[in-house]
Amino acid sequence: MITLSMIVKNEEKYLAACLESVKDVVDEIVLVDTGSTDRTIEIAKKYSAKIFHFEWSNDFAAARNFALEHSSCDWILYLDADECLSKKSVHEIKRLTRNKKREAYKCIINNIDEINFRPSVMTYVRLFPNDRDIRFEGKVHEQIETSLRKNNFTIKNSAIEIDHYGYNLSKEDLQKKANRNLAILLKQFEESRSSYYAFHLGQTYAVLLEKENAEKYFAVALQDVKLENEYKALAYRYIAINYAKRQNYTAAFDLINKSLQCDNEQPLALFAAANIYLKLGDASIAGKFSRKAFEVNRKYLKGEKTSNQNILIDELHLCYYGLEISLHADDKELFNFFYREYSLLKKTSGAGEWELFDKLLNNKPIAMDKLSEYVKLISASNFDFVLALLDHFKDILVKLEMLQLIKERFSSNSGFLNKLGILLMETQKYSEAVDAFEQSIKTNGEDPSTIFYLVSAYLQNGESDKIPNLVFDAEKKYANQEQVLSRLNLLKEKLPQIFL
Repeated sequence: MITLSMIVKNEEKYLAACLESVKDVVDEIVLVDTGSTDRTIEIAKKYSAKIFHFEWSNDFAAARNFALEHSSCDWILYLDADECLSKKSVHEIKRLTRNKKREAYKCIINNIDEINFRPSVMTYVRLFPNDRDIRFEGKVHEQIETSLRKNNFTIKNSAIEIDHYGYNLSKEDLQKKANRNLAILLKQFEESRSSYYAFHLGQTYAVLLEKENAEKYFAVALQDVKLENEYKALAYRYIAINYAKRQNYTAAFDLINKSLQCDNEQPLALFAAANIYLKLGDASIAGKFSRKAFEVNRKYLKGEKTSNQNILIDELHLCYYGLEISLHADDKELFNFFYREYSLLKKTSGAGEWELFDKLLNNKPIAMDKLSEYVKLISASNFDFVLALLDHFKDILVKLEMLQLIKERFSSNSGFLNKLGILLMETQKYSEAVDAFEQSIKTNGEDPSTIFYLVSAYLQNGESDKIPNLVFDAEKKYANQEQVLSRLNLLKEKLPQIFL
């Protein structure tokens, strides 16, 4: 017999779907409410749940253990309200729980993300025997595995799948969720100095876009040689991507290789490696990483691979990026591979889009009156590929008009703003170019190349008096990047009269 063990608060949005997914599997529903003010309790009663109330104390493990104390069946399945048991997993749960044994089972958690296009697949223990010595540990990101191992239970993988909708939120709502856990995590870390909590602090700060704090806590976590490789790989990859954004590719190269040494089958790390190798001028190696990223990503999507921590990538996005790299590498075989995959994914809906790509790539004429239709085909997913294709297209006026038409949509993208600024410089619209580069710096102050674009724009627009402060600020910002400092010093040598 199986108990569904849950803790909830104001979950009317998800709860019915969750309980519906397990109603023919579990024999008992134990629901611990920590202060709901919506219809949560009313919904739970419809499914004959045993409802208990628990005064919230900023301690998820305490609440979960309270639920375990009221669970009476041989087995525990624990879910959050924003999760549903996959229909295809019903038989597997029944098979595994026919007899009570000293085995616990990891389940595949499919984190659905149809808003930010960042789905992920992870594995956690969610099914285990009901034993009074087994208890959750940790005030937040609570774990059951430590207790299971202490009590000599075997942990095995299973084919059970659980769909999680808690990350299918806007960035603003994800940040609210992260802020909710931050204070608890900080307190837990102060008490234990655990690398596990340092890692989760790094992840939380990453969601909150506090990159400096994220890197700080990931670095603390990485000091622990016993930290699981999946966590190490993710921490190294996050820091590597940040270094790459700051164009410190030497450090990024070292860090991404450390990430791949820990786990060489994480799609996002392979994707990052492709980008870093591309920036270092090795398009051929970048192409190999882009193809491996696509192939490994597909294995996870098809359920052929699992991992404790893994972020997946939208397949179309990988196709666009693979096509972009194949252009840089002049690799026809790679181009054909990604074009085939692209065609299968888009099927008949990609005809108009590919018509635009073909015109840009092969310098086919584009009539100005057709531009408004073509720019509707440019999306966040294919945007970087379009920017790369624009490098092949020779008609500057058409390119500039195309970028002007999409400016409102992509005005927060520094790559777009830099491309726009360069075209404005080429057409001698220097004042507008200055505006584009200044906006780029405000949007992403980490990219040093924008500094040099803006210096050129200032010179052409007769605003050389703004250059000294721009350069002095850059010297402070990039004090640890010798290559950037060297370029800044060279600039000062070429323009000595400005820095008097």
